[in-house]
Amino acid sequence: MLSELIAIPSVNPREEAVAAETRLAQFVAEYCRRLGMTARLDEVTDGRCNVVATMPGRRTDEWILLETHLDTVETEGMTLDPFTAHIRDGRLYGRGACDAKGPLAAFLSALARIAASGHPAERTVVLAGAIDEEHRYQGVTHLLGTGAETNPTGDGGEGFAARCVGAVVGEPTGLALVVAHKGVMRCRIVAQGPGGHSSLPEGRINPVETIAEVVRYLRDEVATRLTARRQPLVGPPTLVVTQISGGSGPNVLPERCEITIDRRTVGGEEPTQVWRELKDELENRFPGRVEVAPPHVVDYALPAQDEGAGAAFSAEVGRALAAHGLDPAGIGVGHGTDASKICRTGVPSVVFGPGTMAEAHTPGEFIELGQLATATDVLVTLLTTGSGSAPRGDGD
Repeated sequence: MLSELIAIPSVNPREEAVAAETRLAQFVAEYCRRLGMTARLDEVTDGRCNVVATMPGRRTDEWILLETHLDTVETEGMTLDPFTAHIRDGRLYGRGACDAKGPLAAFLSALARIAASGHPAERTVVLAGAIDEEHRYQGVTHLLGTGAETNPTGDGGEGFAARCVGAVVGEPTGLALVVAHKGVMRCRIVAQGPGGHSSLPEGRINPVETIAEVVRYLRDEVATRLTARRQPLVGPPTLVVTQISGGSGPNVLPERCEITIDRRTVGGEEPTQVWRELKDELENRFPGRVEVAPPHVVDYALPAQDEGAGAAFSAEVGRALAAHGLDPAGIGVGHGTDASKICRTGVPSVVFGPGTMAEAHTPGEFIELGQLATATDVLVTLLTTGSGSAPRGDGD
């Protein structure tokens, strides 16, 4: 299954109008239909389609969402053909092997095993494959705004959030149960000056020098203060400068210099408010010399759900892990996922999957086949019983 998924390119096109993920969405839809599931494609933008498929369970009034993304990052620099799966020493190599076609393969294989067993899942299962997770999250935003939250099964029933007892978001977690992660706010900070000949710098604002002051201030003042906001599972918020550009020639005083910052947020921080506070601080600290542009990426943190339905669902997933000898304790990570968006609709959300984030986006991306098999076992257990024994099959 994973080899077939890798063979279908779905590289995120960034800002190009290319239907990059749609062939993969079509493949998933057809596969699910062969299992007896209903499936549909939802166009999000530029011909790029989400896929949503439904497997009725014993309890049709309660649903579990399995969600992951269809897109991958670029393939430049890969050491093997990115769209041909290579198996060696218990590992499968290819673009998307762990991020996130491995989790998608585990989802599909678990559903296939349940369908072949002749015994339905305990609850109705909604499988969603979303576009654009690697760029602007348009797929999950569309899913929650006009698809799943409204009614992914299309049966005219209640809204999704009212029925869904929980969501498992497929990402490479090394088979760990992720119950919290950071969010992010990215923006540009721009310094401008009058320009001029490099031999006459006296009395002129040099944007490069201004940005140098800003970088030092961000490191020594702003980032240092963030350590006081440490949270148990994910640690403190962070701020780093990730890009810098400026100048037009070696003998020209630059008219402009800019940096991009990556500000990771924790639960309780609203990314847009984080941006406003940083904008006010920097523009007051460097009056007339610095402008903080509106954020071009905003993503929310996934806060730990320590009580109520969130805690109950996390515990249920934990029992499924424990049934297969895995640690049921929830952990936190620093990177973001679609879970933070799903959680904001009121649906308890966790992140789980085979593969490790250390291999994601790398030139030699791979997944351990043993993890792929174990993840499938865990999902079958979760979907059929929540814990304990579950149907087993061969050849997934």
